[in-house]
Amino acid sequence: MDCRGNRQNSLAQECNFRSPAHVFIRVRLLPLRFREIILKPILSLICLLAAIHAPSYGQSGAVAAASPAPAELAADLADPAMWPDWKTREIVLIKKLFGPQAIVATVPAAVADQVREFPKEWGPHGDGFGKRAASEYGQYILYSGIESAVQTIHKEDPRYFRLRTGNFFHRTAHVISGTFTARTQNGGKTFALSLPAASCGSWAIATRWNPRSLRTPISILEWGSTGVEMKAAANFFREFWPDVKNLFRRK
Repeated sequence: MDCRGNRQNSLAQECNFRSPAHVFIRVRLLPLRFREIILKPILSLICLLAAIHAPSYGQSGAVAAASPAPAELAADLADPAMWPDWKTREIVLIKKLFGPQAIVATVPAAVADQVREFPKEWGPHGDGFGKRAASEYGQYILYSGIESAVQTIHKEDPRYFRLRTGNFFHRTAHVISGTFTARTQNGGKTFALSLPAASCGSWAIATRWNPRSLRTPISILEWGSTGVEMKAAANFFREFWPDVKNLFRRK
């Protein structure tokens, strides 16, 4: 490319287009339909996979990876000794808020919002991305804090335990059940109040710093339900991913 003569300023902008930052900004010039149908699901999947592989509760009751634990770490689900005490919950919460999980759970989401320009009022430029990243982290803090508090007060076991056996439909039913219910300390089950409380509560509070167009009950319900769907998708991944890995290992 010849960047000489009177066209210096305009060609300089074309030269800058080759930089990764400029390429990212120019993504907003793609058709809106393409961004909504193609890019949004891809980036949402990245957010989901990043969150799943970040530190969280393991099936052993100790602080471990959020990805499913090996079979040897499986424990008796009704064993009171496996109940996560406050110290364990505190360690997990601190790691979630200030560890790598905070980055992988918020940055991809901020990128996804930047690509599809959500919300529109924040614009497509660098300052808009800063607002989106800060908003995502704020919502993440609210979600994690509300979830941990309700789980503790309501005496919910925050862990997901794989069924491991049975056909696809039976295990999928277990995933759905494990999303909306939680184990109690005596081995029973209770409705997971922490799920709607964290999903809807975090977004309801976040609307205070979001544009006025998002401060509606419909918006809170819509994005709260998205949090529920992501939780179910994460549990589905935890249930079946070890089986997929084993298939590849056999080959």
